[in-house]
Amino acid sequence: MKKKTLGLVFGICFIFVMVNFLATPCGAEKEQKSMVLSYTLHWAPPPKGGGANDQASIVHWTKEIERQTEGRIKFKIFYSSVLGKVTDFAKMVGGVGVADVGNIIAAYTQWQLPLYAGTMNPFLTTGIDVQARAITKLYNEWAPMRDEWTKLNLKPLWFYVIDPYRLIIKKEITSLDDLQGKKIWGGGGYAEVMKRYRITPVFFPPSQVYEAMQKGTIDGLFFPYGPISFFKFHEVGRVFIDMTFIGCQTPAAEAINLDVWNKISPADQRTIENISAGMHDFFLDYTKKDEKRLADFFKNEGVKVITFSPEEQARIRDRCAEEVVVDWVSKAEKQGAPAREFMKRYKAIVKELSE
Repeated sequence: MKKKTLGLVFGICFIFVMVNFLATPCGAEKEQKSMVLSYTLHWAPPPKGGGANDQASIVHWTKEIERQTEGRIKFKIFYSSVLGKVTDFAKMVGGVGVADVGNIIAAYTQWQLPLYAGTMNPFLTTGIDVQARAITKLYNEWAPMRDEWTKLNLKPLWFYVIDPYRLIIKKEITSLDDLQGKKIWGGGGYAEVMKRYRITPVFFPPSQVYEAMQKGTIDGLFFPYGPISFFKFHEVGRVFIDMTFIGCQTPAAEAINLDVWNKISPADQRTIENISAGMHDFFLDYTKKDEKRLADFFKNEGVKVITFSPEEQARIRDRCAEEVVVDWVSKAEKQGAPAREFMKRYKAIVKELSE
């Protein structure tokens, strides 16, 4: 009797276990625990109305992720580089665990991510649309481009390219030759262009630039058009030279720590990736809509906008285009980066996307 009872109990338990097992879909994903991701940014909180294009885009991106993951993924944003210097963001996010997500800007990580930064070379492309799509395409198709991020324990979720640059100075000029002997703040390809005009490039955190201009420590700066008003650089330099023709725009990426990324459920990873895939168009649309606001703002502030003559633009191109790229390839290859192959592939993709 006892044996029959035990057998009956065992049978019922077995059936209960099997029913629950079969009721669970094969490979079912575990429910995502809620996560609050620390996010490091170098600029201050955006003003009402959205602010510059990158400010508005990042706010939109984080809110969409929080909404579409139903609060399972949230962000705590640390503005104004309070967690550390913008030049250390890649290390802070990828390595030491100071932040989970960060805005990784190529101008500040030139030799940490040399291929990524190589897209800042002059006269490769002047369009922020083509440049951002070319970077994304090359990252997806070419392993060395991905490897340099993986080595830093980073996963870029989407790329964008900061606005074309303006040269901000105090007096009108007609040529870069007029700035020989001057100190101008700027990095990336613009620093290399300056050297060829005997202009001294200087570089330090952008938060220190306003005071340096005010005191005359520097004579000018190269800076993306959109964020100029945010940093109030127009107050210390009322002359803007449109440098769009050179290119040298700076790419930026919203990147996450790989270990943190792997803790997110596959379902929420897909949601984040789908939202990220649409951010390029959001950024471009916002940039276009914001052009009139910026133009009106600077006009009311008394800013003088100058465009170099076609002849001067051609002279700058002839002096810098090939020489700067050759020099960058040499330096990057000494760092172990496949720079020559990168440049070949990147130029081909830019050409393809420009047609």
